[in-house]
Amino acid sequence: MPGFLSSLKYVVMSRFLLRIVVYGLYILILAPVISCSKKEKYIDISSNSCYKLIKEHDSLYYLQLVSDNYTDSWALPYPVFRYTTGDIDHNGMVDMLVGVIKQTRFDSTYAKRLFIFKNYKGRIRPLWLGSRLGQPLEDFQVVSLAKGSFVWSIEKEKSGRYLVAEYAWEGFGLAFNQYIVREKNLSQARKTIKNAHKTKPS
Repeated sequence: MPGFLSSLKYVVMSRFLLRIVVYGLYILILAPVISCSKKEKYIDISSNSCYKLIKEHDSLYYLQLVSDNYTDSWALPYPVFRYTTGDIDHNGMVDMLVGVIKQTRFDSTYAKRLFIFKNYKGRIRPLWLGSRLGQPLEDFQVVSLAKGSFVWSIEKEKSGRYLVAEYAWEGFGLAFNQYIVREKNLSQARKTIKNAHKTKPS
């Protein structure tokens, strides 16, 4: 009888320890990915990283990068009007593109700006903090085409109408590539970006 009780105790303890190990692996590996998939914007499964934008209030946001068992954050103390992701510098890593409304050292007006952040060894680091594009920025998206990933921006013309421009990553920043359409209303410009794969520059 004592031998039976000892064996039973061993089985119970083994199962208990197994549950602890499994739960520990869940916390370290799976939990960050699952929590990201339920809440926020993007998961890069290939590198086991999760990219999120968290809103504290209208003028304070946080970028968050969950990688393995480490979480890194970057504060954005400005209103955010757009957040998207993509491999804009073509290095195989996902970048975070954020549209913020702020002043700059050289421009005291509050305007829409495009900031790009990269994943550097599990840390969020600035890749490009552009003060402005060719014309006043209204909106943007990352567009993935056969020839690569580009930023398509909606910018305001001097006439008050809108253009869609394409920017490509060159060396240390975005460089103008071509106009996609010009002198459109805002609805038409947004539709152009939405149908990017069907659109030919005019």
